[in-house]
Amino acid sequence: MHTTAVVVVVLLSVTVGTGIGVLTTLFWHNWRSKRFRSANSVPDIIGQWRCKWFDDAKSQDQPKVEDTVEILRWTTEGQFLALGHQPQFQLSYPIMGEIDPSRVVTLAYKAARYPFEPNRGVACLELSRDGKTMEGHWYGRRSSTQLGGGRVSCTRL
Repeated sequence: MHTTAVVVVVLLSVTVGTGIGVLTTLFWHNWRSKRFRSANSVPDIIGQWRCKWFDDAKSQDQPKVEDTVEILRWTTEGQFLALGHQPQFQLSYPIMGEIDPSRVVTLAYKAARYPFEPNRGVACLELSRDGKTMEGHWYGRRSSTQLGGGRVSCTRL
């Protein structure tokens, strides 16, 4: 009976310790990110953004593609994780990003069906002071497998 009680106590201790560790990590990253943003007057960009991607090789009247970028969470200071949703081609793709003190946002993305479809690239945008729009340029591999780029604009939903 005594051995069973010891095992239960050890298992409970491990479970509680793991839970505390996970919560501490989450709060730590959020706290560091909030401190970074407050110190540099950077707006919080967590949430959904409607993005229009234009291609320099095509007409600039209409975007090549429109999608929704959902910035999910801060990982540390100005770094974050996001997910892109492109309904026209039924794609969801991971995005890693970072915002610096001057409100420059960098994104690195890779299509969900990569390497079968070579949509992969980077974007560099400037976040407006009010935190409602981002404008910049993308560069990457097109579905034609050639490198290219163009303008991108995002608006907070």
